[in-house]
Amino acid sequence: MKTLYYKLTIALVMVASIPLTSKAQDRSHFYTNLLNPLLVNPAMTGSADHLQAIFNAKTLIGGIESSPRTLNFGIHTPFANNTGVGTKIISHWVGAFQTINVEGSYSKMIRLTNDQNLTFGLSLGIVQTNLRTELLNNTVNLSDPTLISNDLNKIRIASGAGVRYQYKKSLELYASSPMMVTGDESLNGFFIAGANYTFTAGTNGDYSIKPIVNYYNMIYSPKMLDILVNAGWNETVFLTTGYRTNGSIVGGVGFNFKNVVIGYNYYHQTGDLSRLAQAQNEVAIAFNFKKPEARVKKKQEVVNEQIIQDQIDKVNDKINGLINIEKTNPGLVNVKNEMVKLNKELEKILTKYKIENIAQLKKIKELQTNIELLIAKYND
Repeated sequence: MKTLYYKLTIALVMVASIPLTSKAQDRSHFYTNLLNPLLVNPAMTGSADHLQAIFNAKTLIGGIESSPRTLNFGIHTPFANNTGVGTKIISHWVGAFQTINVEGSYSKMIRLTNDQNLTFGLSLGIVQTNLRTELLNNTVNLSDPTLISNDLNKIRIASGAGVRYQYKKSLELYASSPMMVTGDESLNGFFIAGANYTFTAGTNGDYSIKPIVNYYNMIYSPKMLDILVNAGWNETVFLTTGYRTNGSIVGGVGFNFKNVVIGYNYYHQTGDLSRLAQAQNEVAIAFNFKKPEARVKKKQEVVNEQIIQDQIDKVNDKINGLINIEKTNPGLVNVKNEMVKLNKELEKILTKYKIENIAQLKKIKELQTNIELLIAKYND
């Protein structure tokens, strides 16, 4: 069985290496995941409005030992003057063949109007390809020109670019070329473009429906389209379903715990790939590092002493009025409840106004004491 796996590994390596004959490497399948927007589009850098770190992994052919697998990590944060900075790392295996991308990303947002934003992003870093021959067994001919090619073991410059348009929190349009330039190669024609629109319902917009369309302009494989729908509740639970034109039916679920976000997508194969494996799996976990919300203490108003005195006199008159009503018409009003309300009025006066007159402060304290005594009396 292991021999079969190794043969499959070599076959996958050779398939992945076909574009190398033209000094290009097909890395487009790195960017077909749906759970890590930063990976695909550098214009998403800083889009979370706080520092965010996200890990995600995807199997391209589930259930096979040496099948392609991708592990990704990204971290990004807003920066000064509507900019964002971040880093993404992609580690991809096909059997013994490994590719690693390490790129920094930068974004700049332009406010077109109060409701419209346009963000541009760039990424720059390196891509390293490496064939780990120690993982191959003795049935493999290491002198095969495909396996000893210098293109399988080298480091090159890599860069990408992207753009994102937002209208309010509803419409989002985006396009990116995440592997636009690699080394001394010509511009790569692979790009991704998409759109989504969020509809909300419920008293506080607790329910959301978001249709999503993504187009992948593949170079070495057929073009691909995602047609998806994401449904959410209270920005806490999300469900995704749809179809990918490579023959995958997509189903996903996500949970947002504010500081931790977890997502999972399952791709059920219905096309030719189903003969080899029936599914792909993708999982992601993001950590949000939000600043604690500072409690803003309201500044006390500085007003004329007469305004404060008028407020105190009104409360005093109400207290005397309640006492008189209780003497002449016992039980006509609930004195205890009314006294509680008057005590709150005095607290508002102390909170709202900056009181420097000692006599006024003493009067408020006197009224509060009288109210507490009256409340205690009616509790007996």
